Amino acid sequence: MSEHKAVVWFGDDPTPNTFFFRSPFRSWKFLINTVLLVIVSLLAAFVLPKMAGNTIFVILTFFVLNVVYPYWWALIRHERVNELYRAGKIAEQPAESPQNVILEVADSSMNEGLRNTSAVFGILLLGILLGKLHYFK
Repeated sequence: MSEHKAVVWFGDDPTPNTFFFRSPFRSWKFLINTVLLVIVSLLAAFVLPKMAGNTIFVILTFFVLNVVYPYWWALIRHERVNELYRAGKIAEQPAESPQNVILEVADSSMNEGLRNTSAVFGILLLGILLGKLHYFK
């Protein structure tokens, strides 16, 4: 009864990266990027009709090249790695293995890049919207 057990509050138990081995929509990082894509798309749909002339084309081009295109390519790249996993050419590895480190870097790079492009484009759209509402004057 008087035996003391250590309580681990913040355990350092590394887990292997599984982002590429299942649906990307099961990853909280990718879900956040999907929500950002939807929010930025709705904001663009709200802001674009208020634009005039060539500005619509420029903003729409930025939207496609900086938000939609990277998201599309992230899905394609995820599928490529997932196909390797399903074919048995790669497998889940322990957290400290070199392959797991590479997959973790790829996962983080892809998801952080998507988040950054969506956030920056959203900020651009908010700036345009506030300018149209004469907030900066």
